[in-house]
Amino acid sequence: MQDRDSRKVYDGGNGGLMEHFPSGGTEPSLANVLRQRRPVVIVDEAHNARTDLSFATLAGIAPSCIVEFTATPAREEHPSNVLHRVSAAELKAEDMVKLPLRVVTRQPHQREELLGDAVAMRDDLEKIARAEAQQTGEYLRPLLLVQAERVEDCEKLRETLTVNFSVPREQIVISTGKLDELKAIPDIASPARAERVIITVQKLGEGWDCPFAYVLCSLRNSRSATAIEQIVGRVLRLPGATRKQNENLNCSYVYSVAAHIEEVLAELTEALRSNGFTKAEAGRILIATPPALTMPLTEQPRTVSFAADGEIDAARAETLTASLRGKVLIDAAARQITVLRSLNEQESAALTVCVQSAEARQRVAATIAEVRKTAAAFSGAATSSPSAGREPFRVPLLAVREGDELVEFEQTHLLRPWRLSEKDATLPASYDPRQKPTGRQGEVDVAADGDVKGHTVGEQQDDFVNRLHQRTLTLNGAESWTMEMLVAWLDKNIEHRDIPVAESAGFLQKVIRGLMASHGLSNVDELVRDRFRLRDEIARLIQRHRENERQQAFQPLLLEDSSLTVGNALTVDFGKMIYEPSYWYDGDFEFKKHYHPKPGDLRQKTDAGKLTEEFQCAVFLDELPEVKHWIRNIAQRNTSFRLQKLNGRFYPDFVCELQDGRVLVVEYKGGHLVTADDAEEKAAIGAVWAKRSNGKCLFVMPQKGYFSKIEAIIRQAMV
Repeated sequence: MQDRDSRKVYDGGNGGLMEHFPSGGTEPSLANVLRQRRPVVIVDEAHNARTDLSFATLAGIAPSCIVEFTATPAREEHPSNVLHRVSAAELKAEDMVKLPLRVVTRQPHQREELLGDAVAMRDDLEKIARAEAQQTGEYLRPLLLVQAERVEDCEKLRETLTVNFSVPREQIVISTGKLDELKAIPDIASPARAERVIITVQKLGEGWDCPFAYVLCSLRNSRSATAIEQIVGRVLRLPGATRKQNENLNCSYVYSVAAHIEEVLAELTEALRSNGFTKAEAGRILIATPPALTMPLTEQPRTVSFAADGEIDAARAETLTASLRGKVLIDAAARQITVLRSLNEQESAALTVCVQSAEARQRVAATIAEVRKTAAAFSGAATSSPSAGREPFRVPLLAVREGDELVEFEQTHLLRPWRLSEKDATLPASYDPRQKPTGRQGEVDVAADGDVKGHTVGEQQDDFVNRLHQRTLTLNGAESWTMEMLVAWLDKNIEHRDIPVAESAGFLQKVIRGLMASHGLSNVDELVRDRFRLRDEIARLIQRHRENERQQAFQPLLLEDSSLTVGNALTVDFGKMIYEPSYWYDGDFEFKKHYHPKPGDLRQKTDAGKLTEEFQCAVFLDELPEVKHWIRNIAQRNTSFRLQKLNGRFYPDFVCELQDGRVLVVEYKGGHLVTADDAEEKAAIGAVWAKRSNGKCLFVMPQKGYFSKIEAIIRQAMV
């Protein structure tokens, strides 16, 4: 824009574009061609195009619409109009990100200990990755990103990692503005590479992307909101977009210097928001973890101190530093040994011989046993819910048999071949292409009493939208359109992926001929000028025909002899699925039978302070003796139980496993929803699912407060 002469898009001497300007008088530049067409503009990485110059350049081609793609929509200056976003839950459900993000902090004077924790974590992750590779064949080499305080600290950090933590020098690279060793590495994820640690300061190179980055260790003491936002996103991507068998490989890890962990959590919240997450999501996916802990993040460290100098054998302690890195801290000068994690028998024996006296060895052994005991207790509490214990919870899906294979019953089974060209092509009588809708106009003025008041003043005769369409049509030579051109335009601008072009074109011709005959039109000019409204009317008519066809395909499937079936060959296993609701239940009632430690998408009270009906239903299920465990089913998740309706899926509210092994599905309908249009359809398909299971599955749709209906169907079926 500021130097247009050097931009080819504004070059008015392009003779090849003259055909776009038959009347002359306009420079034949690509910019002017774009202005004529009023294009839809897609801006990728839109957060990099937020300046006044960017917006002026876009405005210069008169776009009809601008679509932005960005992970970080602007919220303040020139805020983005967010039409669609992908939540953290959806990203996790699609195996795109490593969540939750586990956070460990240490005091500012414990930088070296924090670095050791992070190194140990990376080492442990690599051991797990190697073990998993033997099962899956997937190569994975976890990387540690170390964020230094200053550029001049980077070489010192490399030396510290090499000398104090036994990290081979060839496994460490530095990436800063002055020294960027990453540039010389074509593919850091290659099995031929040795790198395990990357030291940086503010950010990695633009566009650097490696899903192998698992651990971030920030040694910065500054608490600015942008201190780590540039690199926190680097540890979020899940390698291969494939969920790993070991849960520790499905998480990412942050180690940070801070006097209070709340400071780091606040900083990470802002960093995650800068990477496209909401504040509420950030609060759910950040898990604060006690300092100095590495996997499995369950132990409580214990320290044993000795009074006498020389009690700790310094030579043996130095030998053990590398082999027990991340599990034990030995400080001979301070006469202290800290056991961070559970040790196996070999490691325990090696540590006890680091001290001289029999009494000291007993104390070390007791400390080892105490850490092991607390870890076991913590593990027991963590696995108290069925999901933590990986207890299966399988729910059969409604399926269709196709040959020897069972496939889930879904909308594609309702899209049988049909002939649109044979359908009635009459548009509603309310549509008249000659009568264009007009806007309303009003006035705001100061009344006699001094108040500012507004009022309408009737129809707007010179409607802006109509004038805009007319101008666009004139520029495009609309007066010379033929029926074939109008049919082609309508066919392109009406979504019909399920209908062949030959069928849609024939139908569109019938629509146009019928309109011309019924309104006495000699040509298509009037229809062309009204083509946007015409497009919408035709699209609605096609959708009505489509829904009628689906209805005709759907109804036979509800009959006794249909191809629908239910069996154990095709199920949703909640034990293997991610449970990632939009929000967590935070009421004071303690559920004892929910499959996960807490239900999701469940509120105890309304804004008025009354108990919600869904909560009351959940309590009823939790207290039923026949229910073994239940789950609050999350809507619109591929990992949830679902049933196919005529138009789209529905996700019943609750799914229960009964003590006798049967499955109960509850779709609760409050008083205001009993007469909803789709309630009958849900009840019908739910009944089919239950009947096809031969008594193994039950479906019930209780209405407002009538929970006894749930008991009745359970006990009636047991008879």
